[in-house]
Amino acid sequence: MRGSPSQRSSSNSSLRWGLPLLLAVGLLSGCSDDPVSTVPLDGTAVGTRTATPEGQTFSDIQPGRDPRLKHLWASFVITPEQLQTAREVPVSLTPQAILPCTDCDSLQWQPGSPTPTPPSRALGTYRPDQLTFSVQIQPNTTATHLRGTLQLDTTTPLIHPGEGVRLAIQRAAWGEVALEPLPPPQDFNSGQISRGQFQEHAWTLPFALPDSSSATPVPPLQLDLLLTSPIPPDSAPFQRGKPLPPPAGKLYHAATWPGSPTREQLFAYRQAIGQPPAWVEVEHLWDPRQDFPQQLANRIRESGSVPYLRLRFDQAHLSAVAAGEQDETLRSWAQGIQRFATPILLAVAAGDGDSQTQQRAYQHLMQTLRSDSNLLWVLELEGEGAEAGSTWARFMEMDWLRVHLSGDPTGFEEVYHRLTALHSEVPLLIGGLDPSTEASEAWLEGLESQQWPQVIGWSWSLNSEGIPSPAAQNWRQHLQQADPQIWLGEIRVQPSRSSPSPTPLPTP
Repeated sequence: MRGSPSQRSSSNSSLRWGLPLLLAVGLLSGCSDDPVSTVPLDGTAVGTRTATPEGQTFSDIQPGRDPRLKHLWASFVITPEQLQTAREVPVSLTPQAILPCTDCDSLQWQPGSPTPTPPSRALGTYRPDQLTFSVQIQPNTTATHLRGTLQLDTTTPLIHPGEGVRLAIQRAAWGEVALEPLPPPQDFNSGQISRGQFQEHAWTLPFALPDSSSATPVPPLQLDLLLTSPIPPDSAPFQRGKPLPPPAGKLYHAATWPGSPTREQLFAYRQAIGQPPAWVEVEHLWDPRQDFPQQLANRIRESGSVPYLRLRFDQAHLSAVAAGEQDETLRSWAQGIQRFATPILLAVAAGDGDSQTQQRAYQHLMQTLRSDSNLLWVLELEGEGAEAGSTWARFMEMDWLRVHLSGDPTGFEEVYHRLTALHSEVPLLIGGLDPSTEASEAWLEGLESQQWPQVIGWSWSLNSEGIPSPAAQNWRQHLQQADPQIWLGEIRVQPSRSSPSPTPLPTP
């Protein structure tokens, strides 16, 4: 991770003094629930997520040499005036140059020069105002202590649950003099990271700051820092655009938990079966006072899945939507969906009650929120009888149709033939299946044999404990079958060039 600073001599004897440099590093990722790593999403440089090698920990990999690690390089220059001011009060700085890189060893930068070009394709973009370095000087008679804090506030937090992060001083220079030897990198394991806050580590650099009353000229201090984190395993690329059905002969799989899944539940499922679900289904009770749930959608996206929000309405809200009385909230949601930019699925359920009111409400909802750039609509039918099928199957505003089922596949045959007769092209999804039941194997056999060719995917219904271990082992075997590879680990996307880059979580 170290660079190769040029060797320079100096007659300044103060360079032989020792200075403990204490860096208390805190990476704060907006108001997310937990630290999480994501691909930097920016219209100028879309990144790619790949897997950390199975069985290897962060400390097993040589940082700066493996493209499956994510590096953020930043150069800070502390001016002589700032060094003196920092004796009394903390001084906050943003980097003079900053960029992510996959091979950062050869990066060199001089104050006043443009940001260097990385030797390999960067994993996205960062702005200087997204990283802050706060320092304070604590002088004494023999040495000068520099205590600092790094704060990273960005849409693309660097760390994720269960992994470590490395901080290294890649290059240090006091004026024209390169400081060597550089201290070794410091590793932060998962136990030393709490909600993005790192425990304090210490470094020593060979220079000393003259007393403030001294006539000796004080040069600026330049520190090039490198933060490195593994990229989460089995993470799908976050390409901007609209979901697409899988290729012929392929299938998606999804999952749903009671309530909103936590990061720990999402991570545990991915670890149990070896890949994230193509999408994660979440119930969302409609409230006209609430905006688009950006934080929830981000959490699902950051886990490697596409958000699938199932909108639930009571009768009063349905009537209000149908009458156009909630258009202000709908317009706010439309803006949030557009800003989200990456794929999202919204679903509505055809339930009991006045079907005409439901259809008017859903038609108004879909037309108001309609986005050709990244949004896909799913209409859900309940039960094997699917009595609403004849009423809803021709509902033109929907993109996909989902049937919620339970039990064995025999009851699905009639439903499938009736729905495909009414709509011979709409992609069908199956939901509500329990992976721990014996019937799940029969469902898998029918799907993998293409018994229902219009079905493009299905969803497990999990409890709060996630997928049971025996079911996870069986499901992993189905997912990893090599001949043929039926199940896709990520959703296909119709790229969109017109949608904006995703926006960050609101900063608290």
